Amino acid sequence: MPVIPVQYESLKTILPYMDPNTRFRISLRMPSISSLESRIPLKIENLTFSCEDTKVNEVSYLLGVYRDYGRNEFPSAVLEMNRCGGSPDDIDQYGVFIYPGKNNVLPGDIDLRTAVQEDVPANAEEWEQGLVQQLRVLKILLAERLNQEYIEDDETRNAVVGGFFNALLEMQYRELTLNESVETIQLGIQTLRDMLRGFNNRRDNRIPPYTAWIQLSTRSPKGITIQRVAYNKYLYEATKTVHTKLFGNRGSSISVKNLKIDIFDRILRFPAATSLKIENLEVAFWNSLAFDRFKQAIHPSSFPIQQVKIGSSIRAPDFPHTIAREAQILIINNDTYEFASWTPILLNLTNQGVVLENENRLNPPNNYMDLIENWLERGRPVGTCFDMCIKSEETVKQCLDTLKQRQEVIGSSKK
Repeated sequence: MPVIPVQYESLKTILPYMDPNTRFRISLRMPSISSLESRIPLKIENLTFSCEDTKVNEVSYLLGVYRDYGRNEFPSAVLEMNRCGGSPDDIDQYGVFIYPGKNNVLPGDIDLRTAVQEDVPANAEEWEQGLVQQLRVLKILLAERLNQEYIEDDETRNAVVGGFFNALLEMQYRELTLNESVETIQLGIQTLRDMLRGFNNRRDNRIPPYTAWIQLSTRSPKGITIQRVAYNKYLYEATKTVHTKLFGNRGSSISVKNLKIDIFDRILRFPAATSLKIENLEVAFWNSLAFDRFKQAIHPSSFPIQQVKIGSSIRAPDFPHTIAREAQILIINNDTYEFASWTPILLNLTNQGVVLENENRLNPPNNYMDLIENWLERGRPVGTCFDMCIKSEETVKQCLDTLKQRQEVIGSSKK
């Protein structure tokens, strides 16, 4: 059958109902209609920004540095890293992992840092020595797992032995590898060797035998698509480019039903002059400053947001920000090991619905009677609902027994 091309007017009608990822592919592959696509309102059901990738509905976009050894044998650690999408960190000309751009805020970026980030490694010799110590610990654990005697060799002969740091390092690695296979420990050893190889190349002024590329891996239920371009910019710059291609230069705000930002204490690379209309928001451990900076990317019509979920061990006065306090439903995924009670904060929340997902395991616990007494005395608007996870049935029984003593309580039930 002959293929009938879609006309311009028909395309204008079809585009708003297409999956956003399909629209991205059409726009990138057909520059002649990219201008039209960018003017049509874009709607996304689920959008997630994380430190690893960006996910639009069921499709994720992952950037990494792919190292191509050509016909030479790939080191096992590099091969595994390439299979996972490439290195998540930048690499210099010698193969040393570097971390540029940690404090470079570009136009449009959302700065979620709590403070200026320290350069890593701040001291190359100390960084290399730390890797050598980690390598020694893993080789000791591997020898134990194989019932072999550990013999010091040239790789770790200069490692610092003893001291609190090494004892702590060994304890941590023992916990991490307790249920891991021998193959996993061996892969960890190869990864550390790969990282140390770069320092040796730098000392000897030796260029490693591979070609580095920036790889974009697009994963969906239908499979994976890989694109590689020359490694002529850092990953944070490439992330900015990808986000601008997907979300930037649009004629209207992007509508997002569920937005999740799983980034904490970093810079979210975001296209300039782009705003999001959102219904539900989930964020990591944010303080008021992070909310204020993020507000620049939210269209005013989004407020008050229907539902805000915050992973929080943040205490007052940082916690009560207008974005969280004015949300219709506020979900707090609080730390179970917190010392302080959430009751004082809960007393002052005016959200129609509040969910405190975890009960404090440490003393003092949340004072539920203070909260109930406050509700009875001050009253709340009809429809207000607070849900709190209480793991101990005895805690609930004690609350009910105390309530029975109030004169206005005329009935009670075991349930």
